[in-house]
Amino acid sequence: MVIISAAICDKNGILFIGRQFQGITTNELKEQVRNFPKLISPTQQHTFIDHENLRYIYTPIDNIYIVLITSKNSNIIEDLEVLRILKNVLSDICQQVNEESIKKNSFEILLAIDDIISAGLRESTTTSQVQTALEMESSEEKIHLMLTKARENEAKEQAKKHQMEMERKRQEELAQKKNQKQSKAIDNAFKLPQNEEKVNPIPKTEVINENLSTQSQVLQKSNVKSAPKKGMQLTKKKEATSFE
Repeated sequence: MVIISAAICDKNGILFIGRQFQGITTNELKEQVRNFPKLISPTQQHTFIDHENLRYIYTPIDNIYIVLITSKNSNIIEDLEVLRILKNVLSDICQQVNEESIKKNSFEILLAIDDIISAGLRESTTTSQVQTALEMESSEEKIHLMLTKARENEAKEQAKKHQMEMERKRQEELAQKKNQKQSKAIDNAFKLPQNEEKVNPIPKTEVINENLSTQSQVLQKSNVKSAPKKGMQLTKKKEATSFE
């Protein structure tokens, strides 16, 4: 059995998911899937079509087709079993098989296809084994997502702390500049203008000495006035009294 590719498309041949296994490009796969619905006859009873050197084996789910593109010498019984497992897994992954749910769960669907088909050959696996493998991979993915989320939260917390630290330093710098401006304003308020002459106050010692000198002079004058006159004093001769 040789499976060239597995694909999920709608009834108009629009490809949703595709996996290539044997020498086929993405553009070739899209072209083959686009031509596939045109090959289906309304009256045919089977679910495979031979066209040129290819065989299309398919199964419908509502408006969706699951398609295996194989070579004509492929074992069709094995291919139908692969298709059955794919259908069961797809129905299990997507509660409602439609375009939206297929695109939403595309990663799990691709993992399931790889678990069922390897290098174009069927793996000896069952539907339950594929489902168990998907659950394990889903658990690992959840753990990985949790770790990634934790690292993201830690990085955000570090960034937040750094931002808060930068803001604190900025506030400190603003407060320091404000204090410096206030101090400078106070200093300028107590400074005299440059064009005014400074009046040198008389020292207290000079004032005291000046007062003492003044008092000494006053005392000296007082003593001079009160001192007795020395030497002999001539008395004036009394005028004689005349008696007539």
